[in-house]
Amino acid sequence: MEERTITIEIPEVLKKKLEDDCYYINRRKRLVKLPCQTNIITILESYVKHFAINAAFSANERPRHHHAMPHANMNVHYIPAEKNVDLCKEMVDGVRITFDYTLPLLLLYPYEQVQYKKVTSSKFFLPIKESATNTNSCDKRSCLQIALLPGQGTVTPH
Repeated sequence: MEERTITIEIPEVLKKKLEDDCYYINRRKRLVKLPCQTNIITILESYVKHFAINAAFSANERPRHHHAMPHANMNVHYIPAEKNVDLCKEMVDGVRITFDYTLPLLLLYPYEQVQYKKVTSSKFFLPIKESATNTNSCDKRSCLQIALLPGQGTVTPH
């Protein structure tokens, strides 16, 4: 079977943050302090809210009458904003499921995996499914996701 490579363009700001994380976690043995303020559920919910607001505004900008539309656009299918928001929710839920699955398998450095196992084996830890509305519970990689945003979060000793 032929091996294929995929090239992913990573913005310099994100690349620098990822390199810093790699250095601080693997060489300096520094981890993100848990629990952190924002978890992956909060990030995804914020995205859905942002999407819904944009969908509502764009729906209000659409012409309300068919005679206002140019004849060439008559065969463009209009999808109501609420359907787009429902689709967005489904997509975000798929991202959350993928994240939950890949976090311990692919997204953590070995030193972080030890922290992850310790945190998830704690009797105080609630999996995301059970604590979806609790913004104080946070997994390691979602904290790093926040740290990847410019000007947000830093890796600190734990």
